[in-house]
Amino acid sequence: MTNVELSIDLGSKFITIFQKGIGPVLREPAIAIATQVKNRLEIRDAGYRAQSIMTGSLGGAKVISPIKEGVVVDEEMAAMMLKYFLKKILPPSVFSPRIKAIVSICSSSSGSDRRAVEKCCIKAGIKEVTLVEAPLSLLAYTGSIGGLFVDMGGGKTEIAAVTNRGIAAGCSVNIAGDAFNNAIIDKLYMHYGVKVGEFTIENLKKSALSFYLNDEGSYAVSGGGKDGSPRSLYVSAADMRDAVLPLVDDVIEVIMSVLNQTPPELAAEILRKGVFVTGGCLHIPGMLDYIEQALELPVTLLRDGENAVAIGGAKFFDNKELLGDMLGVRLN
Repeated sequence: MTNVELSIDLGSKFITIFQKGIGPVLREPAIAIATQVKNRLEIRDAGYRAQSIMTGSLGGAKVISPIKEGVVVDEEMAAMMLKYFLKKILPPSVFSPRIKAIVSICSSSSGSDRRAVEKCCIKAGIKEVTLVEAPLSLLAYTGSIGGLFVDMGGGKTEIAAVTNRGIAAGCSVNIAGDAFNNAIIDKLYMHYGVKVGEFTIENLKKSALSFYLNDEGSYAVSGGGKDGSPRSLYVSAADMRDAVLPLVDDVIEVIMSVLNQTPPELAAEILRKGVFVTGGCLHIPGMLDYIEQALELPVTLLRDGENAVAIGGAKFFDNKELLGDMLGVRLN
């Protein structure tokens, strides 16, 4: 029987898979289109195929996001979606491979959250599951002995001061891409009386949101007025920046709080190296400069940040002693 070793980053918005001996093999949106078959839901499409269908007619199908804010909220659908992705990356075979996986999860996951991840992985066909907090995988990715990591994704921002003995101090907050979208939607409704859809705002945020004060462009969007009638308006970069800025300031406060809880030796290391950051939100123009000025520390965006957690997790296959030290257990 063939052994397959996978490192899986189980994120709220994307699932990323790294296969040992090959490299990154999958990064797809963590969404599925499901249809009712008799008394149960079955996945019709997942990932990018599901995302493309969302903009068209769904008929009787449902859009399902089984992972929210780093937590598995629908175990059955999460298992089916993961199985769908595994089938996509593994070649068909008479004998199913024995899959071992290191699965990177949110560091604030509770015991029940961790059990839900383990169950959905096993249901998807993974025989051996090792759960690792995502900041530990990021430390392994950098090859450093310690550092401060900020991962600002879609549903959650994780901040952790990490050494090769584990997480020294950390915190997760539900402030990230989804919260930015909601803040912009609320501002446009309150100030202009126009309700704009999340899909429109997500595209607008990616193309037009900027933290540079001299960016004063404006962009046309359409939505529904308070009376339900269609309306259009021009949204300025300043409108979006003003909506999002308080949330970013809240994240900066949490980073400072984690730094204040960090042991002196690690804090000194962080002062020398600065802060390592990753996540889609940090590609917003000007945001890194804004955070760097607020923290008065160098801020480094990790290369290949989209795959960094999965790549870092894969490093533990060849260094189980380090992983055991980080987790405080002995691994075979």
